[in-house]
Amino acid sequence: MEKSRREFLKTTAKTSVAVAGVSVALAGCGKKGTSENLIRGKSPKTEILYQKTKQWELYYSVAK
Repeated sequence: MEKSRREFLKTTAKTSVAVAGVSVALAGCGKKGTSENLIRGKSPKTEILYQKTKQWELYYSVAK
């Protein structure tokens, strides 16, 4: 009784891992490179990542 329960759990675990692996592989085979839902703006603004301050100058001088 104990052995059959253990074997059942082993086969169930192996099967679930295999199914999960196959589903991940199939999910990766979907559409790649499509930009249907990509929203492109028309704003002329440029992206400002940081403003030059004393703290940034100190950081960059120490980081070099």
